[in-house]
Amino acid sequence: MQQLKSITFILLIFLLTGCFGNSQKNVTKENNSSAIDAQTISTNDARFSCMLDNKEFSGTGTDQNINAAFHLTGDNKGQVFFRCSKLDKPEEKLMFQVAANQGSTTFSVTATHSRVGYITNGYVNYLDDPLTVTITSLSAARISGTFSGKYTLDKGSGNTNAKQTIVVTDGKFDIPFSTSAQWKKLYNAE
Repeated sequence: MQQLKSITFILLIFLLTGCFGNSQKNVTKENNSSAIDAQTISTNDARFSCMLDNKEFSGTGTDQNINAAFHLTGDNKGQVFFRCSKLDKPEEKLMFQVAANQGSTTFSVTATHSRVGYITNGYVNYLDDPLTVTITSLSAARISGTFSGKYTLDKGSGNTNAKQTIVVTDGKFDIPFSTSAQWKKLYNAE
């Protein structure tokens, strides 16, 4: 049942990303005190990097959805969701859902808690198998940490020609929590 919940969450992310794409680049301020126009965000405010099978994968900047974190609510209360992508190529992404506290969490395909993985350009899904995410710093405004491990091809991805495993090393992220009321509502986040 939990795996079905995880797959449903991943599909929801695909749908939301496809429907809204990069439309956040033209965000209007919801109110003067809480919304940040994506055009005013410095590219130094968010960054991630890692090696995927010895190839660099990295990005900077945020549009309040990509390279931004969310405190989840409801059944996922106490967890943080974030995705790391290049702003100009959002279809390739690393997605994480971890406990909202400092420390390490290791995910595997057989884990009974929520997990998300790596999605490539061709919408080929990879699952954490195993992948360790360590939150080194967590504040009201930012989250940072490291990650490493392995991704295994999701058998339901439909692409049988895709590589079976991808090794991820030297993963690092330092991203803000989103201030966008629109994205928080869509992700059921606060």
